[in-house]
Amino acid sequence: MTGRNKKYSRGMAPQDEHATSKDRYLVTYADLITLLLGLFVILYASSQVDKDKFKEFSEALSQYFKSKPAQVLEGGDGVLSGSKQGVPEPILIPSGNKTLSQVNQETQTALSKFIQSGMMSVRQSSGALTLVLPEKLLFQSAKAELQNDAYTALDSIASVLKGTNFAIFVDGHTDSQPIRTFQYESNWHLSVARAMNVGYRLIRNGVQEQNFVIRGFGAQKPITANNTDQGKAQNRRVEITISEIANTDDKNNGSK
Repeated sequence: MTGRNKKYSRGMAPQDEHATSKDRYLVTYADLITLLLGLFVILYASSQVDKDKFKEFSEALSQYFKSKPAQVLEGGDGVLSGSKQGVPEPILIPSGNKTLSQVNQETQTALSKFIQSGMMSVRQSSGALTLVLPEKLLFQSAKAELQNDAYTALDSIASVLKGTNFAIFVDGHTDSQPIRTFQYESNWHLSVARAMNVGYRLIRNGVQEQNFVIRGFGAQKPITANNTDQGKAQNRRVEITISEIANTDDKNNGSK
């Protein structure tokens, strides 16, 4: 009996395992049904709208957009009430026939913060007015691209000269330190590029270009010795010289 029982038990084991594995899909099926049920419950809940809250919201929007509809167009205190002060209006100096003395006075006023801080200087002779703009105001070292302070100063100069009829010389100067970069092969190239950018900024702001002369002198016209750093800094500059236009008719009449 013992042997037969063992044989019987060994024979029944595969049948029990097969019956158990055949019903395992019910567990997965039950999980799937549970997830689907949860999904439908969420969809149903989200589809329900609180009619009272929706009505309140729509009425509030209607009142807001229907109130004072003409204020925006009539310049009242509506959406565009502060738009007039968004961009400050430029201060324009009246143009016209000016003397060199008037140009000097207006230049001193327009550039007072730069002159008082020592960032630039003004020289006046009997027949010309010269504005001396150092490198530190206009450019970075060994560069010819204008800096932000340069725009402010040059735009102020242009507002004074706009509409006038003077001969304007824009001269670029460097120190004696040789330069050779990918962009500027020598001090001649650098001085011309700096004078060109300064002069073109004035022309873009309305200064007449017919009487413009743009020149580069490199290190050939220093105003002080180049044996100190301070001296070199003074020599790196752009000078704008304003003078009366010579009357060629008077010269021709005098020579006859």
